[in-house]
Amino acid sequence: MTSREGYDAYCLYLAINNHFHSDSYDYFKYNGKVSAKLESFMKRKDKYHFAKLARKYNGELKDFLVANLSRQKYYVRDLLEMECEKNYIEFKKRKQKLTYLITEEMRYLFDKYKHIDFCIGIKDGQHSNILREYLGGRIAAETLVAADKIFGIFNDYDTMMNEKFIWPKERKRLDSLAPFLELEHKKLQTVLQGIWL
Repeated sequence: MTSREGYDAYCLYLAINNHFHSDSYDYFKYNGKVSAKLESFMKRKDKYHFAKLARKYNGELKDFLVANLSRQKYYVRDLLEMECEKNYIEFKKRKQKLTYLITEEMRYLFDKYKHIDFCIGIKDGQHSNILREYLGGRIAAETLVAADKIFGIFNDYDTMMNEKFIWPKERKRLDSLAPFLELEHKKLQTVLQGIWL
């Protein structure tokens, strides 16, 4: 193992983990930089796990970490488990066909709810139907992020929802995930307006 190999993976892990799980760090604002010293890293007992991750995922390590750390916190040894590999494979599939996925899920929502206000609107301070579909695992996080980018729903949810436990956590997760997604804004806007309007 070269010390740089594991150290670079460690720094990337810290940056992405902090991006999703701390309120003060933004991966894009700080360009993924963290204050971790090579000497400190070399004293860690788990340094070989980071080197193994770096070798296994090579140029895909950032996407692998985003796919997993956007879901929950993982220790490095847990990232080597099969569950994390499956998370990454699913994430990669969604990323490769992102516009298609969002379009299909929006069609599903249209078929079920028929009107945009009934789908994304909030009634009596309760979760919207689109948020229920997401929390129930029937639509992907990417679809909810796209809905916010096109219809601007998240700020309304912050002020109109009575529930203050689930939504704030999900909002943080979705806001943290959004910059990692390569959404084709104009194309999605045209497609979604074609479905809903």
